[in-house]
Amino acid sequence: MTIVCGTDFSENAARAADAAAAIAKRLGLPLHLAHATIPGGESPKARIEAEAERLREKYAATVEAAVETGVADERLVALAGRLGARLLVVGSLGERKQHRWLLGSVAERVAQSSPVPVLVVREGPPIEAWACGKGKLRVVVGVELTLAARTALQWAQELRAIGPCDFVAAQIVWPAEDRYRPAAPAPIPLDRLRPEIEQEILKDLRQWAGSPPMNGDTSFIVRPGWGRVDSHLTQLAAELNADLLVVGTHQRAGIARFWQGSVSRGVLHGAAMSVACVPPGKAGSAE
Repeated sequence: MTIVCGTDFSENAARAADAAAAIAKRLGLPLHLAHATIPGGESPKARIEAEAERLREKYAATVEAAVETGVADERLVALAGRLGARLLVVGSLGERKQHRWLLGSVAERVAQSSPVPVLVVREGPPIEAWACGKGKLRVVVGVELTLAARTALQWAQELRAIGPCDFVAAQIVWPAEDRYRPAAPAPIPLDRLRPEIEQEILKDLRQWAGSPPMNGDTSFIVRPGWGRVDSHLTQLAAELNADLLVVGTHQRAGIARFWQGSVSRGVLHGAAMSVACVPPGKAGSAE
């Protein structure tokens, strides 16, 4: 088992590598630092070895460095699968300066196809400090009562094996959906849920989530939302000053991803904090 971290030697990639090295050290796992280059390109071997040595000295971690030839996202995903990685870590942006998350970026493509959970680091210091035992991690988990969301929730809960976490399980609901309507006909509020409906949904959410492990506080939030779920999740995570937003991924391929929409894709584009994308059937990967 190992943790894989991709780097393009940018400042953001260095922050991601710091977070990955701190987590690897905490879990007693080696860190596999990788850089992908095009065939015939200049070899960055000396550069990646220098970065690996920096991480070894800073975290006293076991760090292996490798140069992969090919497209970055494809090589990172293949490497994580081949090594049986517990976690794949990447930075949010590359060397080019663009607003927030890159449309069609390495981070997005990795999250879409990775067989292991992907941590996309936007703000590295909170994760690094938490992994080094210097504080709690504030985590928001976007849930709906589905298997993919349960996998993401279980993975988030198991982050507590690394260090203490306070996390919020947040469900965005559409007030006009039939199952959320009161029995008696009445106008449907557009900006809130009726108190009795909200309490019923919270009850169902708590029962669905089960008893969370200790080592931090757990709370539940139900919020009405019209339009895109990802927009509501990222706004809520920002309001709660979260360090990490966790979502499950369906990993739909091709045109289905665009026709059916993707909460994880929208979160990657809109979140101001780091994001973890957990593929189906990967609960337990954080341990």
